[in-house]
Amino acid sequence: MVNMNLEVPLYTQSMDFSCGSACVAMALKYFNFVSNMDRDLEVELWRETNAVEMKGAGRYGVCAPLSVRGLHPHIITDNPDLGLIERAKTYVKSNGGNENYLIFFHDMQKRVCALNGTTQEIRKPTLEDIREAIQADRICIALVSTIIFEEEDEDIPHWIVITGEDNGILTVNNPIDEDTAKSHRPIYFEDLYTNVEMYQETTLITVGKKALEKELVPEPELSTKYLEYVR
Repeated sequence: MVNMNLEVPLYTQSMDFSCGSACVAMALKYFNFVSNMDRDLEVELWRETNAVEMKGAGRYGVCAPLSVRGLHPHIITDNPDLGLIERAKTYVKSNGGNENYLIFFHDMQKRVCALNGTTQEIRKPTLEDIREAIQADRICIALVSTIIFEEEDEDIPHWIVITGEDNGILTVNNPIDEDTAKSHRPIYFEDLYTNVEMYQETTLITVGKKALEKELVPEPELSTKYLEYVR
């Protein structure tokens, strides 16, 4: 297997919950859709990616801003339903939030993806998926647990960018890292999805300039339930 690496620049997230938007920024920069990665861009993307009540991003939240800007995300996930959003409902309820908003924004972001050409497959992602994506000049964005990084002691859902692969050893950009010397840090594929069963989904997103000949994300109905004005 030929060692393949994409020169994706590292961007360090400036907010606790903006890993998804940081990964989107890295993808946009790699494909020259933006000239600079800065906090203004990060916050703009966070407004589009986040699921409001949980502040972070689900898979459709990550894909929506990429698809509306002309890139072509492809989702590989083993859960066609809420997944991470379902798990977040417990957290939101325990903090006095409204879990229904989570579902609403999940559906709205999914709708944006469906209307802008995002594709998906319902199955577990594999090492071969990553290899094929990198060989096709597609960036991979994975939902992982922070626990896979030795310096982290908390188990928190987290989005990272996969920049390369060599015989089962991946290189990744972790948005938590503040030192650019840590960009393209190694991690074994067998460790990539450690503990993700807690998030009720195993998900890989690949992003490129060309659309894949796969099934489109199904378009959910446009709900007005949570937009009604209640006196």
